[in-house]
Amino acid sequence: MVDAKKVGLVGAAILLVTLVTIFASSYVSEFDTINTQRNVEPKFETIALGSETATITIIEIGDYQCEMCKLWLEKTRPQLIENYVETGKVNLVFLDMPFLGNDSLHAAAATYCADAQDKYWDYHVKLYQLQQHVDDGWANIDRLHAIAFGLNMDMTEFDTCMKSNEPYQRVSFNKQKAKEFGANSTPTFIIQSTNGDSIKITGAHPIETFDQVITSML
Repeated sequence: MVDAKKVGLVGAAILLVTLVTIFASSYVSEFDTINTQRNVEPKFETIALGSETATITIIEIGDYQCEMCKLWLEKTRPQLIENYVETGKVNLVFLDMPFLGNDSLHAAAATYCADAQDKYWDYHVKLYQLQQHVDDGWANIDRLHAIAFGLNMDMTEFDTCMKSNEPYQRVSFNKQKAKEFGANSTPTFIIQSTNGDSIKITGAHPIETFDQVITSML
Protein backbone atom coordinates (compact mmCIF):
# COMPACT_ATOMS: atom_id res chain seq x y z
CA MET A 1 0.00 0.00 0.00
CA VAL A 2 1.20 3.49 -0.80
CA ASP A 3 1.26 5.84 2.17
CA ALA A 4 1.25 9.62 2.09
CA LYS A 5 3.89 10.77 4.54
CA LYS A 6 4.95 14.26 5.63
CA VAL A 7 8.51 15.36 6.05
CA GLY A 8 10.21 18.61 6.99
CA LEU A 9 11.77 20.85 4.37
CA VAL A 10 13.86 23.92 5.12
CA GLY A 11 15.74 26.49 3.01
CA ALA A 12 18.07 25.21 0.29
CA ALA A 13 21.15 26.30 -1.55
CA ILE A 14 21.74 23.72 -4.23
CA LEU A 15 23.76 23.87 -7.42
CA LEU A 16 22.41 21.40 -9.94
CA VAL A 17 24.24 20.42 -13.10
CA THR A 18 23.91 17.14 -14.92
CA LEU A 19 24.84 15.21 -11.82
CA VAL A 20 25.31 16.71 -8.39
CA THR A 21 26.16 15.41 -4.96
CA ILE A 22 23.92 16.68 -2.17
CA PHE A 23 22.80 15.58 1.25
CA ALA A 24 19.47 13.82 0.90
CA SER A 25 17.35 11.00 2.19
CA SER A 26 14.17 9.53 0.78
CA TYR A 27 12.14 10.75 3.68
CA VAL A 28 13.84 13.69 5.33
CA SER A 29 15.82 16.30 3.44
CA GLU A 30 17.36 19.33 5.04
CA PHE A 31 19.14 21.97 3.02
CA ASP A 32 21.40 24.83 4.04
CA THR A 33 19.93 28.31 3.88
CA ILE A 34 20.88 30.01 0.62
CA ASN A 35 21.86 33.21 2.41
CA THR A 36 23.27 32.80 5.89
CA GLN A 37 22.74 36.46 6.66
CA ARG A 38 18.97 36.44 6.22
CA ASN A 39 16.48 35.37 8.84
CA VAL A 40 15.73 31.68 9.28
CA GLU A 41 13.07 30.63 6.79
CA PRO A 42 9.80 29.11 7.94
CA LYS A 43 9.67 25.34 7.92
CA PHE A 44 6.83 23.57 6.15
CA GLU A 45 5.97 19.92 5.82
CA THR A 46 6.09 18.52 2.34
CA ILE A 47 3.96 15.51 1.48
CA ALA A 48 5.67 12.37 0.24
CA LEU A 49 3.82 9.54 -1.48
CA GLY A 50 5.51 6.24 -0.81
CA SER A 51 7.37 4.22 1.82
CA GLU A 52 9.73 5.55 4.44
CA THR A 53 12.18 2.79 3.52
CA ALA A 54 12.44 3.95 -0.12
CA THR A 55 15.98 4.84 -1.16
CA ILE A 56 15.00 7.19 -3.99
CA THR A 57 12.88 10.34 -3.97
CA ILE A 58 11.49 11.97 -7.11
CA ILE A 59 10.60 15.63 -6.69
CA GLU A 60 8.27 16.86 -9.39
CA ILE A 61 8.27 20.63 -9.90
CA GLY A 62 5.05 21.65 -11.58
CA ASP A 63 2.20 24.07 -12.23
CA TYR A 64 -1.41 22.88 -12.14
CA GLN A 65 -2.10 24.72 -15.41
CA CYS A 66 0.90 23.12 -17.14
CA GLU A 67 -0.27 21.02 -20.08
CA MET A 68 2.85 18.86 -20.12
CA CYS A 69 2.50 18.21 -16.37
CA LYS A 70 -0.97 16.86 -17.07
CA LEU A 71 0.41 14.68 -19.85
CA TRP A 72 3.07 13.26 -17.50
CA LEU A 73 0.47 12.56 -14.83
CA GLU A 74 -1.69 10.67 -17.32
CA LYS A 75 1.02 8.76 -19.20
CA THR A 76 4.03 8.24 -16.94
CA ARG A 77 2.98 8.69 -13.32
CA PRO A 78 0.69 5.60 -13.15
CA GLN A 79 3.53 3.34 -14.34
CA LEU A 80 5.97 4.99 -11.96
CA ILE A 81 3.63 4.42 -9.03
CA GLU A 82 2.94 0.80 -9.98
CA ASN A 83 6.56 -0.13 -10.66
CA TYR A 84 8.42 1.84 -8.02
CA VAL A 85 6.20 3.58 -5.42
CA GLU A 86 3.93 0.65 -4.61
CA THR A 87 6.98 -1.64 -4.44
CA GLY A 88 8.61 0.60 -1.83
CA LYS A 89 11.55 1.73 -3.95
CA VAL A 90 10.61 5.36 -4.65
CA ASN A 91 8.85 8.28 -2.99
CA LEU A 92 7.11 11.04 -4.92
CA VAL A 93 7.05 14.68 -3.82
CA PHE A 94 5.39 17.60 -5.61
CA LEU A 95 6.91 21.08 -5.43
CA ASP A 96 4.75 23.97 -6.62
CA MET A 97 6.09 26.42 -9.18
CA PRO A 98 2.99 28.43 -10.20
CA PHE A 99 3.84 30.82 -13.01
CA LEU A 100 1.50 30.22 -15.94
CA GLY A 101 -1.44 32.28 -14.71
CA ASN A 102 -3.28 33.78 -11.77
CA ASP A 103 -5.28 30.62 -11.10
CA SER A 104 -2.08 28.56 -10.78
CA LEU A 105 -1.39 30.13 -7.40
CA HIS A 106 -4.91 29.54 -6.06
CA ALA A 107 -4.96 25.95 -7.32
CA ALA A 108 -1.67 25.21 -5.57
CA ALA A 109 -2.91 26.81 -2.34
CA ALA A 110 -6.08 24.74 -2.48
CA THR A 111 -4.07 21.51 -2.35
CA TYR A 112 -2.77 22.46 1.09
CA CYS A 113 -6.26 23.23 2.29
CA ALA A 114 -7.13 19.75 1.04
CA ASP A 115 -4.11 18.38 2.87
CA ALA A 116 -5.55 19.75 6.13
CA GLN A 117 -8.35 17.22 5.56
CA ASP A 118 -6.02 14.42 4.39
CA LYS A 119 -7.05 14.87 0.76
CA TYR A 120 -3.85 16.32 -0.73
CA TRP A 121 -3.13 13.68 -3.35
CA ASP A 122 -6.81 13.29 -4.24
CA TYR A 123 -7.05 17.02 -4.86
CA HIS A 124 -3.71 17.06 -6.69
CA VAL A 125 -4.83 14.41 -9.17
CA LYS A 126 -8.29 15.93 -9.60
CA LEU A 127 -6.81 19.30 -10.59
CA TYR A 128 -4.89 17.73 -13.43
CA GLN A 129 -7.85 15.63 -14.50
CA LEU A 130 -10.00 18.76 -14.77
CA GLN A 131 -7.33 20.98 -16.31
CA GLN A 132 -8.37 23.11 -19.29
CA HIS A 133 -6.82 26.28 -20.72
CA VAL A 134 -4.76 28.72 -18.68
CA ASP A 135 -6.94 31.07 -16.62
CA ASP A 136 -10.12 30.23 -18.54
CA GLY A 137 -12.00 29.75 -15.27
CA TRP A 138 -11.51 26.02 -14.74
CA ALA A 139 -9.42 26.70 -11.59
CA ASN A 140 -11.02 29.87 -10.30
CA ILE A 141 -12.05 30.11 -6.65
CA ASP A 142 -15.59 28.81 -7.27
CA ARG A 143 -14.32 25.77 -9.16
CA LEU A 144 -11.73 25.05 -6.48
CA HIS A 145 -14.51 24.99 -3.93
CA ALA A 146 -16.54 22.70 -6.20
CA ILE A 147 -13.62 20.27 -6.37
CA ALA A 148 -13.40 20.24 -2.58
CA PHE A 149 -17.14 19.61 -2.35
CA GLY A 150 -16.83 16.73 -4.80
CA LEU A 151 -14.18 15.17 -2.56
CA ASN A 152 -16.56 15.32 0.42
CA MET A 153 -14.49 17.87 2.28
CA ASP A 154 -15.70 20.09 5.11
CA MET A 155 -16.51 23.23 3.13
CA THR A 156 -16.44 25.62 6.07
CA GLU A 157 -12.96 24.45 6.96
CA PHE A 158 -11.83 24.60 3.34
CA ASP A 159 -13.20 28.12 2.86
CA THR A 160 -11.54 29.36 6.04
CA CYS A 161 -8.25 27.86 4.92
CA MET A 162 -8.43 29.45 1.46
CA LYS A 163 -8.98 32.87 3.04
CA SER A 164 -5.92 32.50 5.25
CA ASN A 165 -2.28 33.23 4.43
CA GLU A 166 -0.80 29.87 5.35
CA PRO A 167 -1.46 27.89 2.15
CA TYR A 168 -0.15 30.78 0.06
CA GLN A 169 2.97 31.02 2.21
CA ARG A 170 3.59 27.33 1.59
CA VAL A 171 3.23 27.80 -2.15
CA SER A 172 5.60 30.78 -2.11
CA PHE A 173 8.11 28.76 -0.11
CA ASN A 174 7.89 25.87 -2.57
CA LYS A 175 8.31 28.17 -5.55
CA GLN A 176 11.51 29.53 -4.04
CA LYS A 177 12.78 25.98 -3.45
CA ALA A 178 12.00 25.14 -7.07
CA LYS A 179 14.15 28.06 -8.21
CA GLU A 180 16.97 26.93 -5.94
CA PHE A 181 16.78 23.51 -7.57
CA GLY A 182 17.43 25.27 -10.87
CA ALA A 183 13.97 24.74 -12.34
CA ASN A 184 12.90 27.26 -14.99
CA SER A 185 10.16 25.24 -16.67
CA THR A 186 7.59 22.61 -15.80
CA PRO A 187 7.62 19.76 -15.34
CA THR A 188 11.13 19.42 -13.93
CA PHE A 189 12.13 16.38 -11.91
CA ILE A 190 14.86 16.06 -9.29
CA ILE A 191 15.70 12.43 -8.63
CA GLN A 192 17.64 11.91 -5.41
CA SER A 193 19.10 8.79 -3.87
CA THR A 194 20.15 8.19 -0.28
CA ASN A 195 23.76 7.75 -1.39
CA GLY A 196 23.87 11.45 -2.25
CA ASP A 197 23.35 11.42 -6.03
CA SER A 198 20.91 13.82 -7.69
CA ILE A 199 19.87 14.02 -11.33
CA LYS A 200 17.62 16.62 -12.96
CA ILE A 201 15.23 15.75 -15.79
CA THR A 202 13.36 18.47 -17.65
CA GLY A 203 10.15 17.73 -19.51
CA ALA A 204 7.36 15.14 -19.55
CA HIS A 205 9.61 12.15 -20.21
CA PRO A 206 8.21 8.63 -20.67
CA ILE A 207 8.65 5.89 -18.09
CA GLU A 208 11.73 4.57 -19.92
CA THR A 209 13.72 7.65 -18.93
CA PHE A 210 12.83 7.17 -15.28
CA ASP A 211 13.54 3.43 -15.52
CA GLN A 212 17.08 4.18 -16.64
CA VAL A 213 17.80 6.72 -13.92
CA ILE A 214 16.17 4.75 -11.10
CA THR A 215 17.92 1.52 -12.11
CA SER A 216 21.26 3.31 -12.01
CA MET A 217 20.56 4.47 -8.44
CA LEU A 218 19.17 1.28 -6.93
